[in-house]
Amino acid sequence: MYYTAPGHRHVQVLVPQLNRSPAVLGRLIQARNSGSAAPPPNAAAEVEPVVAEALNAALSKHRATSMMAWRFAPAVRAHIRARQHAAALTNAPTSTAPAADRLQVVTCHAREGGEFFGTVETQDGTRRAYAAKICDGKLVSFKVL
Repeated sequence: MYYTAPGHRHVQVLVPQLNRSPAVLGRLIQARNSGSAAPPPNAAAEVEPVVAEALNAALSKHRATSMMAWRFAPAVRAHIRARQHAAALTNAPTSTAPAADRLQVVTCHAREGGEFFGTVETQDGTRRAYAAKICDGKLVSFKVL
């Protein structure tokens, strides 16, 4: 499936589908994190590309709406637009350049049925929780808390 390249609005990257269920992915992430060698403190947790794209769109300053119509359900697009609108009201934009801040996925957990949840840290140090549900490669539910 094609996903928007981080930091580029109109460049897409092909990410092959894995034949693993979300529960298997969650167990792999937990097994990796509970191994004998502790992961470095700045290591990013693995997250589905469509969830990462939604997090970048919801928490960054640029509008990434051009490529999300077919991957995100209408409720997800509405939530992202509401967060972008609220951010635009609190922080007046100074330029039209893409945002320089990057997100770091601190935790990512997977459940049966394509449910993902975890924590994201922005460059300014604020942490936000997120919850998402994926069905057939499409993000059908997404919230940043």
